[in-house]
Amino acid sequence: MLLFLTFSFCSKDDNDNPEDPDQPFIYTSLTAEKDTIESGQTTKVTAAASGYKLSFRWSATAGDILGTGSQVIYAASPCQAGKNKITCTASDGKGNSGSKEVFIVVR
Repeated sequence: MLLFLTFSFCSKDDNDNPEDPDQPFIYTSLTAEKDTIESGQTTKVTAAASGYKLSFRWSATAGDILGTGSQVIYAASPCQAGKNKITCTASDGKGNSGSKEVFIVVR
């Protein structure tokens, strides 16, 4: 009689836990759902980052940022046609930070 034993181990990567202080800070990208919109329209903007206790700070050269966290809505002002810069600074709970920019053309 032959007996085959198979073992498999599953382990969760501890770096997937945002409460893990050893998780490295990585700011991957800043993307807009649409890169061109009409005056008065909106588009989602998403920051892709990982790390310990992340926070996000948003700004725009024109228009409004609606919401908080890693995904917000950019609302183009009715009279602000042109190339508008959206900036997001991501920071972790250990003092690491990084900034990225995306441009949205408002017609």
